[in-house]
Amino acid sequence: MIAKFSEALSLLARHLGLFAAIILTVWLPGNLVLNYLAYNADGGGDLNFVKLAMWIEGIFGPIYIGAMMHALFEIKSGRTVTYRQAMAVGFRKWGALFAARFVAQLLIGLGLIAFLIPGLMLAVRYALLDAAVVIDGEGVSGSRARSTQLTAGRRWQILGAAVLFCFVFTVFSAALYLPLAFFESLDVMPVELALDCIGDVAFAVLQIALFLYYWEATENERSTEESPAPEDDDAAPAWDAAAAQEAAGADDNPFRSPMS
Repeated sequence: MIAKFSEALSLLARHLGLFAAIILTVWLPGNLVLNYLAYNADGGGDLNFVKLAMWIEGIFGPIYIGAMMHALFEIKSGRTVTYRQAMAVGFRKWGALFAARFVAQLLIGLGLIAFLIPGLMLAVRYALLDAAVVIDGEGVSGSRARSTQLTAGRRWQILGAAVLFCFVFTVFSAALYLPLAFFESLDVMPVELALDCIGDVAFAVLQIALFLYYWEATENERSTEESPAPEDDDAAPAWDAAAAQEAAGADDNPFRSPMS
């Protein structure tokens, strides 16, 4: 877990310009809108700003997430990638990623409403859904099945990583905005906008760490294919995208393992 965050921080630092440009393509205008409303209009309270931020992330988030997944895959594969190439993939994958995320988040939300544990279980199962759509080319149902396959054996690690990141990011955010409480002159829109953008770029550490879990899982798959286990071994079979799509279409129960 710590190794994943260490590598994620290293990747973000070494490619800060690329990742910042990708993230701020969506969140610079998004933060401009939010800060303008906060400083120049009656936004109706913090809750409305949270809702607006969720709408921005929900609608436009797949663009930069798709671009990040492609960029990370190219970087880990030892190839160079440009902002233009990454964003082209982000826009091209927007529809598929939006649909897959919408359905997954709806199921997670229903699980949280029905009972907390099923919602958390689904959230962990679908943690690698973005990479499954962008890199593996899976659809709405297939991406959930693929993410469930890839997270098998890693779910406690992923859950622990998410909890740890949320704690550290909360402390980081508090420290980031702390000067505004002591220096009134800093409480102006340009400063708030800059801090919001820094926070958005820093949040990418979690998204990069999740990609690294995807990378690790697919590397293990490739190793298994190159060195097949004995027939009586209990190792999971190699991923069959077509079979998964067919199975997911026939039985779309999110609580059932795709291998059952």
